[in-house]
Amino acid sequence: MKLLSAFKFLLFLFIFTAMSCEEIILEKTFTIGRESKFRMSQLYTSNDGQYTLQINEINDSRCPQGVQCVWQGEVTLKGHWTDNQVKSDFELHSVVKSMEKQPVGFSIQIVDARPYPVHGTETKPEDLVITLLIEKNNSKLDTIFFTHSMKGWELYSWPQGNDWNYSILPGTNREKTYDEVIANKIRVIGKDSLKMLLDKFPAKEELFWTGKRSGDGWANLSFPDDNTINEIKNYCQQKELVLSVIQ
Repeated sequence: MKLLSAFKFLLFLFIFTAMSCEEIILEKTFTIGRESKFRMSQLYTSNDGQYTLQINEINDSRCPQGVQCVWQGEVTLKGHWTDNQVKSDFELHSVVKSMEKQPVGFSIQIVDARPYPVHGTETKPEDLVITLLIEKNNSKLDTIFFTHSMKGWELYSWPQGNDWNYSILPGTNREKTYDEVIANKIRVIGKDSLKMLLDKFPAKEELFWTGKRSGDGWANLSFPDDNTINEIKNYCQQKELVLSVIQ
């Protein structure tokens, strides 16, 4: 009798485990604006069928449990993203954000990667379950509002694949660090998104668009082409904003 009960318990445990694994493997959809789980080498489609994502490469350099490391390490991903069947590459980093390559118009964030590495235990990249948060670049613009700044505002730009990142921070007496610029929450991709930010400024506000600075840490801080610069200048004039381009 005890043997039969034990057999039933093991059978139930096996079925439950198989169902749990199957659920992770078979879930091949994701929702923009919500956290979703992914595995390597599998194609995932957004709920509306407009976008797809596939992770082709995972590198997990996180410091394993049971080991003391000089650096905490990070998880990096490489893969393909399609927007209405137009394919582009992406590269994500859980720590070193300056190395990322995001799809145009979107922000993808690594939220979690399980299991966490343990010293003496090998985990293959295909065994990892990656939690990502995929958001449209303009999804949070409605929550952003600018008030008058005594020291004006600082605008920074750097390339993002075939497009450009734009980051706006309040002016201060000190120079911003590179990490402050790229990790800034008021950051958009594309000139149209930048215009949407400029729409939120009160008239007569001053903006200082700063180009490349000295030092290796600022290597990719730069300006887009002259036509884009002139277009943003003209748009600021229309909005009665004072834009200074500091090259």
